[in-house]
Amino acid sequence: MRRFPFLMLGLSVVGLAVTASANAQTTSTACGGSSQPRCQVTAPADQATTGYTKSNTDNIGSWNTYSQSQVNVASNRFTWSFVPKIPTAACVNPMIDGPNGSGAVMMDICSPLATFQTFINGVLAFFCLLGCVQQIRAALAVN
Repeated sequence: MRRFPFLMLGLSVVGLAVTASANAQTTSTACGGSSQPRCQVTAPADQATTGYTKSNTDNIGSWNTYSQSQVNVASNRFTWSFVPKIPTAACVNPMIDGPNGSGAVMMDICSPLATFQTFINGVLAFFCLLGCVQQIRAALAVN
């Protein structure tokens, strides 16, 4: 059953080739030689062929749009990074009351914390890789 569209496509191509050769208009002048003009065969386009081509072009366009939308959805869920990111809560800078009662002071701890998280993630990735190498060395060791 899956071969049916390909069979129909093949039959339509064969039918198109037969129609083109039957309806072809050729010129009687010599052509195709080194000093002669290029040979041309002109076939009038029929409505069925034009409609079939247009429907195929529309189908390809709709599938391209659909596949691009699926790629966009998948790319929003996945990030290309070799350093694993441990999910944590969002950082909020704390407000601390001033010692003399003059008001609250905001402490900026989020930017150093983000740097520290990246560092810790890199350390974890390094030790994970080191553990993998040790496992492989132990498996290949000859006793």
